[in-house]
Amino acid sequence: MELTVEIKGNSRVVHLIGNMDVHNTHKIEQAFMEHINKAGESNIVLDMSNVEFVSSAGLRVIVGSLRVCKEREIQLKLAALRPAVRKVFEIIDMDSLFKIYDTVDSALK
Repeated sequence: MELTVEIKGNSRVVHLIGNMDVHNTHKIEQAFMEHINKAGESNIVLDMSNVEFVSSAGLRVIVGSLRVCKEREIQLKLAALRPAVRKVFEIIDMDSLFKIYDTVDSALK
């Protein structure tokens, strides 16, 4: 799994590439928390357009990130979830916890 970041206005866009599973969530969690901790922006958009699978370990990282963002008054937005990943969020009712957008551009508006 790869993670890249770009700043767009008052948002930090975090692009994830690969699967979020037990084999790489520790690495992603550590990198993502570093970006949350140094974020000077009021929004973080998690671009999941290149994530095909999210395990329970991956969901734990995302929920933990939401908690930290709320503590720091940073809005965490999820964008471009593939249908299978979005279905997981819907099945376990996590789509009610997050602001989910169809595209990164719509999350940035």
